[in-house]
Amino acid sequence: MLFLAAGLALGVALLGPYFVPDENQQARQRLEERLQAWTGIQDLQAEMEVLRAGEPALRLKVLALVGLAVRLEIHAPQELAGEVYALRAVPQGWLLVHFRPALSLGLEARFPENALVQLLGGLGTADLRKVQVSWPEENVVLLSGLSGPFPNVEIHFGLAFALPERVVATDAHGQRVEVWFGELQINQGLELRELLLLDPLPNRWIPIPIPAGGA
Repeated sequence: MLFLAAGLALGVALLGPYFVPDENQQARQRLEERLQAWTGIQDLQAEMEVLRAGEPALRLKVLALVGLAVRLEIHAPQELAGEVYALRAVPQGWLLVHFRPALSLGLEARFPENALVQLLGGLGTADLRKVQVSWPEENVVLLSGLSGPFPNVEIHFGLAFALPERVVATDAHGQRVEVWFGELQINQGLELRELLLLDPLPNRWIPIPIPAGGA
């Protein structure tokens, strides 16, 4: 009995540290569970507002078919109202179109998939194994130590599919970019033609070459 008690005590001493909860790991797991809901999203529509100190508010509508296409329609500021950006998958990689109705002009760029990966990589990566994660509130998560221009990001989740309602990104100088999402609609049966519609059609199309190595 003495040997059993001694063995138990030794086991607790050796393994005890592994039973102490890792708060960051638990927070990461909780975030990953929230993000799992995104796997059920096929299409979405939302109104967005982007706020940055010293700049006019950017208001736009986003439509997306997951893995196929994304469309951004700018509503404000006034000088940009009506412009459209559309990104869609094509056999050679991706096609980006910028429609400027005031000039009846369409700009387009084609680039391989790796160029898009490099571009998005420049905005920062969110490898949760290297990021500090905390939940100060039930539906608010803080990410610290991200790569890219915004090392700190605060995400306020909504209810539907755990999608964000508000995102605040802070750069290394303390400058903030705030993004609000509203009128969110999920899985409404969006079709590709709705994301590619340009009305009226541009009179001129100008191809924009993408330099080797990425956009």
